[in-house]
Amino acid sequence: MMFRKPALQVALDLTDLNKAIELAVLLTTNLPKDHLIIEAGTPLIKSWGVLAPRLLKNITGATVFADTKTMDTGALEARLMIDNGADIVSVLSVSSEDTIKEFIGETHTYGKLAAVDLINNPTPIEIAIKTLDLGADIIIYHVGIDVQIKRGITVADLIDEIKYLIRNIRNRKSNAYIAVAGGLKPGLVSSFIDTGVDIVIVGSAITKSNNPLSVSRELLSEMGVI
Repeated sequence: MMFRKPALQVALDLTDLNKAIELAVLLTTNLPKDHLIIEAGTPLIKSWGVLAPRLLKNITGATVFADTKTMDTGALEARLMIDNGADIVSVLSVSSEDTIKEFIGETHTYGKLAAVDLINNPTPIEIAIKTLDLGADIIIYHVGIDVQIKRGITVADLIDEIKYLIRNIRNRKSNAYIAVAGGLKPGLVSSFIDTGVDIVIVGSAITKSNNPLSVSRELLSEMGVI
């Protein structure tokens, strides 16, 4: 495992496992693997189960993120993914505290990383701090596209919220990773890196591109990796 920051996390939110593997191989073969995280996206896991992270890990050898978005049975879901190649697993911050505790505890038992996704949480800062106290390793600031549109959120708004989140988190746990997700694409990434973000999560800008390798290179260039 371990990735180096800043890292580009490629969200393979696909249902075609062969396409996901082909794309993962393309990127990990041609780009700095230590700055890449390959995500078995939620649609991929729902379509193929534990086979998705297992094959991505076995074939690429990269850091693999299983986006389980766990809401219940925290220990079980963490263990299922970790037993099948996942280095990082995710739990929703709107889950119960008991679920989050079990999830983080099981993840750490195996020496892996627990990511807490703040999507749809009405009090993200408060919950981020609470989950850090529970041992969370990665906090994902995730504003869904639908929510961005409905709230009329601009990139500047997102950056301001990220800055506030990072200030509060860094004061609490300086070694926690901060990730950002939600419709990111080339031209936007450097602004987030400048705020102190460690992991940039990009999905459709890469997976729907006619030239995913070129887009990924552009993103890593903006991040100062290449």
